[in-house]
Amino acid sequence: MRKIINITIFAIAGLAVLLAVLFGFGFNQDSKDKFKNIVEIRANNPQMLTDLANATIETLPDFVTKYQEDLTARNAELKALQKQRDIFYTFLFHLGNITNQEIFDKFKADFPNYSRSMFALADDRDFFINGFNKVNSFSEFQRYFERLSADYEVVRQNFLVKASAIKAETTLLKQVSDINSAISTVKKQYDLTELQRNIRTFKSEARNFNLTLVLSYFLFFVTCAVMLFFLLWNIFANIKSNMGILMGIGVLILLVIIGYVTSSSELSPVMIKEGADPTTVRWVGAGMFVGYSVFFGTIAVIVGTMIINAIKNR
Repeated sequence: MRKIINITIFAIAGLAVLLAVLFGFGFNQDSKDKFKNIVEIRANNPQMLTDLANATIETLPDFVTKYQEDLTARNAELKALQKQRDIFYTFLFHLGNITNQEIFDKFKADFPNYSRSMFALADDRDFFINGFNKVNSFSEFQRYFERLSADYEVVRQNFLVKASAIKAETTLLKQVSDINSAISTVKKQYDLTELQRNIRTFKSEARNFNLTLVLSYFLFFVTCAVMLFFLLWNIFANIKSNMGILMGIGVLILLVIIGYVTSSSELSPVMIKEGADPTTVRWVGAGMFVGYSVFFGTIAVIVGTMIINAIKNR
């Protein structure tokens, strides 16, 4: 039975590695960056790729002008969005310093003056001011802070997605601009044809990558399912001899529960900046609790065993 398990797992793992090698073969850092940009543009602005695929050296100046104007306008929008995100982050950072009822009362009393300067340039002043004014105690504040942190994460992710899309399109537009600025018509035609061919290749590779990713996930879960099945089958087939393993799993689950329940959901400035939510913070705390418990528990067992052996050998 053990041989069958090993053969099954290694066969699946070997197939997954083979797929990864086949897909990654021939990719250097430059081609990886270009592939990433094409995938990004395809997801956010596929019309740009369509226009470029249909472009000729005669229509290339119009393409550059059109998308340069588009990117200029979107960069201005992104700058305004960044300002709103920074206001949100600063407010959340200040709220993170409220750790008890006394600090909350002091902040609440000064909030009218604070809000006038803090939200002077905010597009949605009422969202922040009315939201905080509805909070009347530190316990309510904690729930409010969790909701606000989740809202900030949405704003942050929206900003990052737009910034990433603009960066990818700017990189591609620079390539097209460099081709358009070439003096030689022959070179311009060659470079444009080569770029269009590369884009078609990357689009095809993107489809292959998605297929490979899905297949890899499938193989991963199949491997886990096979391992879990045979593990449980072996344990319950010899339940008396494997009672220690079951107790160990039970203790580990208990440690995870205790770690999650006892962990704080308070967000530090670093956590806020990284976009972590209170649930993530609690899971991090639970992981640290389990890690420390296992570490010190192992040391205690080793030391205890050494002491018992020393006593027995006297």
